[in-house]
Amino acid sequence: YGHAALHLAQLASRFTAAVALKGAGGASTRTRAALAHARCVRPEGGLAAVGSDSSSTRRTARQWPWSPAARDASTSSTTPHARAERGGGGFLPDSEPSRPPQTQRRQGPRPVKKRFNGDVALDPRALRDKRRDDEGQRLSKALAALGVASRRASEELIFAGRVQVNGVTVTMPQHAVSTSRDVIAVDGKVVQGGLESLGDAGHLYFLLHKPKGYLCSSKPAGAGARARDQDRLVLDLFEDWREGWRKKHPGKLPPRLFTVGRLDVNTTGMLLVTTDGQWCQRVAHPSSQIPKSYIVTAATRPTKAQIKKMAEGCEVDGTHVTPLRVESMEGARDGGPAHRILVDVVDGRNREVRVLSASAGVDVKKLKRVRVGGLRMPSELPIGKYMTLKPHQVGYVLDRGLAMNEKAADATGGMMGKVY
Repeated sequence: YGHAALHLAQLASRFTAAVALKGAGGASTRTRAALAHARCVRPEGGLAAVGSDSSSTRRTARQWPWSPAARDASTSSTTPHARAERGGGGFLPDSEPSRPPQTQRRQGPRPVKKRFNGDVALDPRALRDKRRDDEGQRLSKALAALGVASRRASEELIFAGRVQVNGVTVTMPQHAVSTSRDVIAVDGKVVQGGLESLGDAGHLYFLLHKPKGYLCSSKPAGAGARARDQDRLVLDLFEDWREGWRKKHPGKLPPRLFTVGRLDVNTTGMLLVTTDGQWCQRVAHPSSQIPKSYIVTAATRPTKAQIKKMAEGCEVDGTHVTPLRVESMEGARDGGPAHRILVDVVDGRNREVRVLSASAGVDVKKLKRVRVGGLRMPSELPIGKYMTLKPHQVGYVLDRGLAMNEKAADATGGMMGKVY
């Protein structure tokens, strides 16, 4: 226990000496600790008595560089002015002075400040429109954007010499024009409106409940069939919308509408109609892998072998296609007839579902499309009526994750509920 007792005695001596020096004005903590150590430890390493006034203790205190005497002697040399002359800038007397970093000199010419010209505040759509006006676009494309006709029909009008630009007849569809600077006329009548009239509203997107007996085309099959009130067009169902547009924008043509994909004349159900050509291409092209759901109503109750045969696929237009899903709707929640089959396809080929059914020996009585991508046709939408899609519903169409997740589709509810 001898070493432990010696250590405790040293600690007690240091604490007592520090308390005794607490009243020394201006003495730092390091000075008090050094003086306490000098009073309690002899130069030979022995322990001094606490509070002793022996000569060795006093000599040790005088020799210690941080003793009060040494502090008083060096007061004149430790003033701020003296420290600045000596160069001490840190905690230690011989440390280097701290100076702020020097600013680097500029290399090369002075940079030119960017001036505000208005383009900085434009959104991407406005920038694209401005670039298109500056560079110009094909005359046939401009006519289609103005709502005159499709690009192919616009080219026929140009070749026929019926289109004038700034009073001059133009017969080349590739002629560059600007709808904001040039005056375009067809048969002497100035053309205005179309997509240019939409402005910041962007494109239009509709969902139509297609009835039976309507063609997904911009023109009828023939004048005779049109006269017999056959092969009516699905775009005729938007005539009330066109009338409202003309009243709201007098003297301007309404934007040209076209269908996203096609349904044959005897197929009913969900049909998308829009003015956005790029969005239409993404939805309709097979490379996007957007599933479409159909309900096949058979004349008789389908067997398991027939459903399995349909799931294996068949050849359509010279290519073997396989549906994503083929299921019987027997015992569906809507309580409908049991002789119905749910078919999901992504190819979108002409009469694909009907060919699949015929290959399995299923006699199709009715065919209805109920879903495109992640968007389902609302059950409360009457036949022959349409609704304007909201931005989030437009995004549902291209959402393949929502399209393949039945639980998410059920959770949406409301206008997105199932129609089975």
